[in-house]
Amino acid sequence: MHSNELVFSILNNSPSAIFAFDLQGKVIFWNNSTENIFKYKKEEVLGKFLPFITQNSMYELETVITCAKEGKQLNFKTQKRNKEGEILDLVLFSSPIYKCEEVIGISVIIQDALTLKKLSYIQLNINNFTEKEQKRTFIEIRKIILSTLLNGKKTINQISTDSGVNWRTVEKHLTFLIGKKCVDEIFSSEYVRIFELTSQGKTYIEKIKTEEMDKIIRE
Repeated sequence: MHSNELVFSILNNSPSAIFAFDLQGKVIFWNNSTENIFKYKKEEVLGKFLPFITQNSMYELETVITCAKEGKQLNFKTQKRNKEGEILDLVLFSSPIYKCEEVIGISVIIQDALTLKKLSYIQLNINNFTEKEQKRTFIEIRKIILSTLLNGKKTINQISTDSGVNWRTVEKHLTFLIGKKCVDEIFSSEYVRIFELTSQGKTYIEKIKTEEMDKIIRE
């Protein structure tokens, strides 16, 4: 499989909802999980203006585009309506898309705010590091990153969003985990890096689960 086809397949079938749009707000990518959330099929949205942006939420879009043009990522909570009119509480993580060092669009990873709250994975803050993350030990952060990869191959941004760990911290610990042969980097380009658990990483996570279960039983 060609490398571009591999990236497209992984992103399109990712359990994380991912979409992308150009600097005019027109959709250029819309994966299967995004379809499930917003109920719009790809053929309904590709090449068209973002369907969930209303006049009242234009400021959000303008803020995301402005930050992307400055090379900035953005993490924020919002509410949106899907095609069926349901109100969704969401967490959006936006990143600029580059071509020859020029920003040409924005990619967005979506998480359900209620799910994240229940899992205690994320405490939103516009700053790069949250107070919660600063209190975590290196071992705790690595366990969270490895557990996130149990769901399949992921990019750094996907791991960051799913785990609630800042993407720079994720990148640093992935380097360590690769050295320990717990994680493999299966694809790397100027714009995206994709990682997956090794068999050793899976064994380590299963060992942790067993140890934690033993603690619960003893208590």
